[in-house]
Amino acid sequence: MSPPAEPALLASLVLAAVLEEVIFRAGLQEALLRWRHTASRRCLGLSAANLMTALLFAAAHAWTRSAWLAGATLAPALLLGWLYERRRSIWPCIALHAGFNLCWWLAAPWLAFGLRH
Repeated sequence: MSPPAEPALLASLVLAAVLEEVIFRAGLQEALLRWRHTASRRCLGLSAANLMTALLFAAAHAWTRSAWLAGATLAPALLLGWLYERRRSIWPCIALHAGFNLCWWLAAPWLAFGLRH
């Protein structure tokens, strides 16, 4: 008898959150925040670094998801970027991102059903 898939699934949801937050928040967004041309620019209350990182995050998801699902990652990415700039730590971002991943996973059957009807 094989072990249940849930622990492996949960581990993958957390691992994806860790990798993406290290790359996008601690890597790209932090570099943009330190860059003189984007450090103080703001639009709609959000930093230019956050906006650019969130757009690239959504674009990266377009490689493996449909366009509307990739676009749907934009708002959570902006929230994660805002949280990163407030805390300057990826740990709260990783926790929230893992929670978002779990919500997407739980919603997948309903999203798939809605797309077919």
